[in-house]
Amino acid sequence: MYQQQCQSCGMKDSCKEAYRKLGESKAPNVLTKVILAFLLPLILFILSIAAFERLLTDDKLKTERTAELGAFAGGIAVVFVYLIILNFFLKRSRSN
Repeated sequence: MYQQQCQSCGMKDSCKEAYRKLGESKAPNVLTKVILAFLLPLILFILSIAAFERLLTDDKLKTERTAELGAFAGGIAVVFVYLIILNFFLKRSRSN
Protein backbone atom coordinates (compact mmCIF):
# COMPACT_ATOMS: atom_id res chain seq x y z
CA MET A 1 0.00 0.00 0.00
CA TYR A 2 2.75 2.46 0.92
CA GLN A 3 4.71 1.68 -2.24
CA GLN A 4 1.66 2.54 -4.33
CA GLN A 5 1.30 5.86 -2.54
CA CYS A 6 5.00 6.60 -3.00
CA GLN A 7 4.89 5.88 -6.72
CA SER A 8 2.20 8.50 -7.27
CA CYS A 9 3.84 11.11 -5.02
CA GLY A 10 5.74 13.96 -6.57
CA MET A 11 8.14 14.17 -3.63
CA LYS A 12 9.21 10.53 -3.58
CA ASP A 13 12.80 11.36 -4.59
CA SER A 14 13.25 13.88 -1.79
CA CYS A 15 11.85 11.39 0.74
CA LYS A 16 14.34 8.76 -0.38
CA GLU A 17 17.15 11.27 -0.05
CA ALA A 18 16.03 12.28 3.46
CA TYR A 19 15.85 8.68 4.66
CA ARG A 20 19.24 7.93 3.07
CA LYS A 21 20.82 10.86 4.92
CA LEU A 22 19.21 9.78 8.19
CA GLY A 23 20.55 6.27 7.71
CA GLU A 24 24.07 7.56 7.18
CA SER A 25 23.98 9.82 10.23
CA LYS A 26 27.02 9.69 12.49
CA ALA A 27 25.07 10.95 15.50
CA PRO A 28 25.54 8.94 18.69
CA ASN A 29 22.87 6.46 19.71
CA VAL A 30 20.56 7.99 22.30
CA LEU A 31 18.84 4.78 23.33
CA THR A 32 21.07 4.21 26.36
CA LYS A 33 20.61 7.80 27.51
CA VAL A 34 16.84 7.50 27.18
CA ILE A 35 16.84 4.29 29.20
CA LEU A 36 19.10 5.77 31.89
CA ALA A 37 17.22 9.07 32.10
CA PHE A 38 13.58 7.99 31.77
CA LEU A 39 12.94 4.28 31.91
CA LEU A 40 15.26 3.22 34.72
CA PRO A 41 14.11 5.95 37.17
CA LEU A 42 10.49 4.95 36.56
CA ILE A 43 11.27 1.29 37.18
CA LEU A 44 13.29 2.16 40.29
CA PHE A 45 10.45 4.29 41.61
CA ILE A 46 7.87 1.53 41.16
CA LEU A 47 10.10 -1.16 42.67
CA SER A 48 11.12 0.98 45.62
CA ILE A 49 7.51 1.91 46.38
CA ALA A 50 6.62 -1.79 46.40
CA ALA A 51 9.60 -2.62 48.62
CA PHE A 52 8.97 0.20 51.09
CA GLU A 53 5.26 -0.60 51.17
CA ARG A 54 6.05 -4.19 52.11
CA LEU A 55 8.54 -3.10 54.76
CA LEU A 56 6.34 -0.44 56.32
CA THR A 57 3.07 -2.38 56.50
CA ASP A 58 4.41 -4.96 58.95
CA ASP A 59 2.62 -3.17 61.81
CA LYS A 60 5.54 -0.79 62.23
CA LEU A 61 3.41 2.21 61.44
CA LYS A 62 0.04 2.91 63.00
CA THR A 63 -2.02 3.53 59.90
CA GLU A 64 -2.03 2.37 56.31
CA ARG A 65 -1.98 5.96 55.13
CA THR A 66 1.36 6.69 56.81
CA ALA A 67 2.79 3.49 55.30
CA GLU A 68 1.72 4.67 51.85
CA LEU A 69 3.19 8.12 52.38
CA GLY A 70 6.40 6.61 53.72
CA ALA A 71 6.66 4.29 50.71
CA PHE A 72 6.09 7.22 48.35
CA ALA A 73 8.73 9.32 50.12
CA GLY A 74 11.14 6.39 50.03
CA GLY A 75 10.54 5.92 46.31
CA ILE A 76 11.22 9.57 45.63
CA ALA A 77 14.38 9.41 47.73
CA VAL A 78 15.68 6.37 45.84
CA VAL A 79 15.09 8.02 42.46
CA PHE A 80 16.63 11.28 43.67
CA VAL A 81 19.79 9.47 44.80
CA TYR A 82 19.91 7.57 41.49
CA LEU A 83 19.66 10.82 39.50
CA ILE A 84 22.43 12.44 41.55
CA ILE A 85 24.70 9.44 40.92
CA LEU A 86 23.80 9.40 37.22
CA ASN A 87 24.50 13.13 36.93
CA PHE A 88 27.89 12.65 38.63
CA PHE A 89 28.90 9.87 36.23
CA LEU A 90 27.67 11.75 33.15
CA LYS A 91 29.63 14.88 34.10
CA ARG A 92 32.68 12.73 34.79
CA SER A 93 32.45 10.97 31.43
CA ARG A 94 32.07 14.28 29.56
CA SER A 95 35.21 15.71 31.15
CA ASN A 96 37.38 12.75 30.10
